[in-house]
Amino acid sequence: MISERNLDIRARTILIAVLPTMVMASLLIGYFTSSRLSDLEEVHRQRGKALARQLAAASEYGVFSGNLESLRKLSNAIVVEKDVVRVVVFGPQQQVLTELATPDPRPPGSDDPPQRFREPVTGVGVNIEDAFLGNGNGNAPTGTEQRGEVLVEMTQDSLRAEERHLLWHAFLMVITVLIASVALALRMSRGISGPIQRIATTVTRFGQGDLAARVPVEGGRSLRTLAEGVNDMADKLGASREDLERQIEAATRELLEKKEEAERGNRAKTRFLAAASHDLRQPMHALGLFVAELGQKPHAPDTHRLVEQIAVSAETMENLLDSLLDISRLDVGVLDRQIKPFPLQPLLERIEVDYRREAEMRGQRLRLRPTSLWVESDPLLLERILHNLISNALRYAPGGTILLCCRKRGRRVRIEVRDNGPGIAPDAQEAIFQEFVQLDNPERNRAKGLGLGLAIVRRLTDLLDHPLSLKSSPGRGAVFAVELPTAAPGVVAEGSHPVASQALNGLHVALVDDDELAVASTVGLLESWGCQVSAADNQADILTALEAAGSPPDIILSDYQIAGAADGLETIQRLRAHFGKPIPAIILSGDTSSATANAAQQAEIPLLHKPVRPAKLRALLQRKTQG
Repeated sequence: MISERNLDIRARTILIAVLPTMVMASLLIGYFTSSRLSDLEEVHRQRGKALARQLAAASEYGVFSGNLESLRKLSNAIVVEKDVVRVVVFGPQQQVLTELATPDPRPPGSDDPPQRFREPVTGVGVNIEDAFLGNGNGNAPTGTEQRGEVLVEMTQDSLRAEERHLLWHAFLMVITVLIASVALALRMSRGISGPIQRIATTVTRFGQGDLAARVPVEGGRSLRTLAEGVNDMADKLGASREDLERQIEAATRELLEKKEEAERGNRAKTRFLAAASHDLRQPMHALGLFVAELGQKPHAPDTHRLVEQIAVSAETMENLLDSLLDISRLDVGVLDRQIKPFPLQPLLERIEVDYRREAEMRGQRLRLRPTSLWVESDPLLLERILHNLISNALRYAPGGTILLCCRKRGRRVRIEVRDNGPGIAPDAQEAIFQEFVQLDNPERNRAKGLGLGLAIVRRLTDLLDHPLSLKSSPGRGAVFAVELPTAAPGVVAEGSHPVASQALNGLHVALVDDDELAVASTVGLLESWGCQVSAADNQADILTALEAAGSPPDIILSDYQIAGAADGLETIQRLRAHFGKPIPAIILSGDTSSATANAAQQAEIPLLHKPVRPAKLRALLQRKTQG
């Protein structure tokens, strides 16, 4: 059923115009049709009675005299009349004197019986004592008496046909009135709904941004006033939009200028980060290797203590530098993620190995709960996250226990780092993820870091889309948790498990680096491990040095950016082609950009970012030469 509120103005106008007209027309036509039908019924009855009376009057003599032939002729004159189907003349004793009938035109089974009209046959009595005969008093009979009866049966077929004809004409009249009223209503509605619809269409165009559209001023006084008001509104809206467009244009120019300025600053920052990442990492790389080489030589106790302190200071500087560069790279968005499935256990074991000695030196316990789960994430970035969480727990939970564990929750894996330290108050739990925030280090002791570890964790988990949560309360320790998608177990790639240490005596290493300090420190460290080193700063010189050595290298160590036109990857490919075999290789680089990492990954050559820890370099050398 159509609701009134769903009709538009034109439909409502037509409805208002048509509905009363149709109601009145239907009532009048119904009234007059009903009257006409009653008249037809009455005329039919009167005709039947008249035929019966006519026959009764004409049959008086025939009934009295018993003249059946006369009665038959009279009945035959009546039975041929329209709608008459039977005529019967009865005698004084209701005996049938004559009866005539015509075939019944009604269909079999019709429920419309013929109408019956009866009239008595009456007449004046006959006096046998006639005055002429002299045997009476000469008085005429004065009364009448019934001598018989006539019956006329008539069908109602013609009556029903006239009724149907009348009803059909009434229906046609209703349809004619309906069409005429609708046509008249449509004509009238155009004068009302037409201007309103044009106003509505123009307002719609205003909403679509066409403020140049105008409504034609037409119709009655109210419609003209409405159209003029809409046009005036459009003029004001157009003026307002022009003013707003001028303001937006000016603001856009200002924003573009600021955007260009910010992009120039961002490009400058990126260039600075790239330069700082490379230039600062080179001397730190050399310092770390020099200290490692120095630590392998015999020293007096005092000198050995100084060497250890230098090593600790160098490691602290490396950690601070890594944190500063990592937070900067995350802020400018130059850090890419490499999502892939991998097992968690080898990664957790590496973290335990890295921090086991530090935990023992601090008098703490680092426990690892084994797992067979696989996850889908960036293994390097996830390892960085867990490194920072473990380092934070070791730093702020002295003398306690740190637990590294994971559990499966549906289709996700939850990795937790638990400690039984002093805990974190609820109002400070969000602040600790901000840069340079350290709750218990107001004196800014650099031994406790810069306060960037958890800020890096937050940025890395956001980058990887791994929810990070913290549950803690004062005096009850803290639980840092990272959730990441689970993955189906697969085949562990070669080199996923750590290999046992082995001697590198006699290993021929081709070293390509254009930084003198890096070359000197790396050569010294490699030779202290028993390696034979051929070093140069470009592709041509390393080929000359290897030809002079008289044997191909067992492994190639190359910086990514070296002197000359070729880079480290091209140099490795050149050396492999020259000697005709796939020589193992490692890229060492202070460039932390994603382009360098992607290039090394495509070449399937491992990449170590400077400064490289000696233990990590030694382990990688052993793994590459062993395989």
